[in-house]
Amino acid sequence: MKLHLGCGMRYLDGYTNVDFPISEQTVQSNIKADLCCDINSLHYPPNSIEEIRLHHLFEHFSRPVALALLCKWRDWLRSGGLLRIETPDAMACCKLLASWFVSYDQKQQILRHLFGSHEAAWAVHCDGWYEEKFSNTLAALGYERLYFSRNSWGKLRNIEVQALKSDRSFDLQTYTDAVTRLLLSSTVRVKTRDKGTPEGSEEEMLQVWKMAWEKAYLGAE
Repeated sequence: MKLHLGCGMRYLDGYTNVDFPISEQTVQSNIKADLCCDINSLHYPPNSIEEIRLHHLFEHFSRPVALALLCKWRDWLRSGGLLRIETPDAMACCKLLASWFVSYDQKQQILRHLFGSHEAAWAVHCDGWYEEKFSNTLAALGYERLYFSRNSWGKLRNIEVQALKSDRSFDLQTYTDAVTRLLLSSTVRVKTRDKGTPEGSEEEMLQVWKMAWEKAYLGAE
């Protein structure tokens, strides 16, 4: 089985196309999906999926939930199974925002591209992704042989990563340790290169993120 998540109006033959039901849509009223549901609620047996692909969906998930989905998707994929994710290229977009040669109108379009269209409750982008972040995150969670490609439309910049599920064995503790390290990098610390545990409110923040990750990862189990 191959999954196309967040298919919208783009139906791909040979895939199980999944998206929110029509009742959750505003502008996209002609959703073409084989299965309408909340993608967070999906559950498949381990090693049962050949490919998972999503285009301009992954950025809609919060930091802990995005990591939980990467863990769940890896569980579903067979060994060597393919993951394809396309998002706005946060790094390329930020470079354009800092350019004197990009107009105000173009910068507003770029900001919309980065933060979402906001016409529905789900149409908000919760996090930004770029090559180094994809590389560090996917490698830590058991993906390998990453391949990146980029595309653009006007001043909008996108990045797509393709990765394969490695043969490494991951259990709950392995995921927990990896996710903790990844979430730690998003805590604010006095010394940016400090890899130790953050203090005060940021330590509490880390624990809240970890609980959110665990709930999202184990919730469908």
